[in-house]
Amino acid sequence: MGRVAISSSSRLLNHAEMFYAPGERALARDLFRAIGCRVLDPQEEEGPADLGAAAGPYLIIFVDPASTDLIDNVMYCSEVEPAQWSLEQALRERIGSDETLAARHAAYEACFRRYPQGMTHFGVSMSEAGLAAALERVRKAPEFEGRVAIAGPYRPGERGSVDPRVIQGFLRTDIVSTGFLLAGQQIELQVRLD
Repeated sequence: MGRVAISSSSRLLNHAEMFYAPGERALARDLFRAIGCRVLDPQEEEGPADLGAAAGPYLIIFVDPASTDLIDNVMYCSEVEPAQWSLEQALRERIGSDETLAARHAAYEACFRRYPQGMTHFGVSMSEAGLAAALERVRKAPEFEGRVAIAGPYRPGERGSVDPRVIQGFLRTDIVSTGFLLAGQQIELQVRLD
């Protein structure tokens, strides 16, 4: 269902997989909907017949809202594994009690405000109107206050722009992550102009 024919010489980014903290499934779902993705939540919605029971723990995030492909150009998001969550809680406690470590963590987080393009991130391509709407939805959502920071948009020729071919907006959040939630996740919302 919804498969796109890929030639044997084609390559594309298949998927990204992320975690959210215990109890934050709805918040993760709402974040991706706010940036314009379609989110299928098998725990609350009926999905395609070929989805299968294995999908239950995952939010299935379609980068292209019109897509029905469950395999390519998607992201998956599930609750963080207990071992990782335990480690993250120990690290949070240590940061809270160690001034040097807390200062280093704060310096790392400050990099987002100075140069978001230089930090690890993944990007989602969209129209200029889509970018403006996504940033506005995130900015206005009270549930994201203190949990999602916005940098940009950076337009070619303006301060902070690094590429004349794109407009970039960045989100930094601890709601979802492809690594440690404590380290945060950056998401670039990009408009190609070429």
